[in-house]
Amino acid sequence: MKKLSLEMLRLTSDEVLGRSQMKKVTGGGHYYSCHCTGSVGSWTGYYETLAQRNAAVVRNCASEAGYCIGGPMQ
Repeated sequence: MKKLSLEMLRLTSDEVLGRSQMKKVTGGGHYYSCHCTGSVGSWTGYYETLAQRNAAVVRNCASEAGYCIGGPMQ
């Protein structure tokens, strides 16, 4: 992706997105293929944070244990 120079726009600081806001625009999350350990279940999900992914494992697996394989969005 080509970087653009925004200097010519002369934006104020409140008109420029911060790093955390940019992650939301550019897709800071990951797709994962998750599987339960000690119980039946598997799914594919998109999670912004590891905490969200881990909560999904607890929520979706009767054993509250599992693992996920995945990486950044392409």
